[in-house]
Amino acid sequence: MADLAATATTDLRVTIGGRNPDRMNWLVDACRARATIYGTPVSFDSVRLDATARDTLIEPLSVLNPKVVVQSASAQSPWSVDNGESEWSDLVARAGFGMTIAFHALLAWRTAGALKQAGLHAHFVNTCYPDGVNQVLASAGMPMTTGVGNVGIFSAMIGGRLSHADRAALRVLGHHRHIVEWRKPPGQRDGAPVRAWIGDTEIGEVEAMTRDIQLPYRDLNLISGASAVPVLLALAGEGGRRAHVPGPAGLPGGYPVAVDASGVRLDLPAGISRDEAVAWNLQFEDKDGVSIRDGRVVYSQKAREMIRPHSAEIADGFAVNDIEEAVAGLSRLRERLGG
Repeated sequence: MADLAATATTDLRVTIGGRNPDRMNWLVDACRARATIYGTPVSFDSVRLDATARDTLIEPLSVLNPKVVVQSASAQSPWSVDNGESEWSDLVARAGFGMTIAFHALLAWRTAGALKQAGLHAHFVNTCYPDGVNQVLASAGMPMTTGVGNVGIFSAMIGGRLSHADRAALRVLGHHRHIVEWRKPPGQRDGAPVRAWIGDTEIGEVEAMTRDIQLPYRDLNLISGASAVPVLLALAGEGGRRAHVPGPAGLPGGYPVAVDASGVRLDLPAGISRDEAVAWNLQFEDKDGVSIRDGRVVYSQKAREMIRPHSAEIADGFAVNDIEEAVAGLSRLRERLGG
């Protein structure tokens, strides 16, 4: 939001929704102040949103009738998993981040469902584990425009090592799993690296170019959040542009895209088809621990082996329309394991 305040060029109206009025008031004032500092015409307001159920979101969303809805809250903090501070975090570290997919899908599920039930035609953008969650929403027939972040981090980091002239033609394929790999110390990454092209020419040494990068945790939002801004501005009508997004239209992983007020379209380099790009991204789901197949969330064999001693029911996965029930079961397990 702070970057929106600094970069919007039209009189957009941004409404911040949530449950904490003090926090929302501060965010509104901070963003208004930044818009004043940078001389931009964007305005900011807030609205109380109760996301404890789909029905409680319908009225406020209908009143606002927005062009773009961005869901950025999750029932599982990404900063409190795989950190070794509880049995729960140890389980997630062993099974894969994907075992938490129900938590990340919950609020997006309710928000997308409210948009659908209200008959609103806003672009829906999910920021919470979009490489996986967006597949769940699309499989369930929910509105789904795109995610933001993740692959946008890789394109920005790689672009920062290119000349200014080459950045405009950069195209990158990358998966959420690469976030995990890029957090490892130099020389310890595993699996196929991120792929990148300048125009239609693939860069052959992406791993060598980026090997020294070790991504942080919370500070990563400095890049991830910024990568969302051009996408949101384009969807809101500030002109088309090229970008990199995860989960466009519910696809697995992240892609180069063209974005404008009508939506998001793949912008792949010549020589790689849509099906080939999707297949390349799918190879990383096993290590992330989760896939979406035939209307079901399916955990990888390793994840199932890790989860089953705690709950055979959870290990069996769940139907994409059963997110609420899946979250209830996963919440009981998380509480039992001290998460």
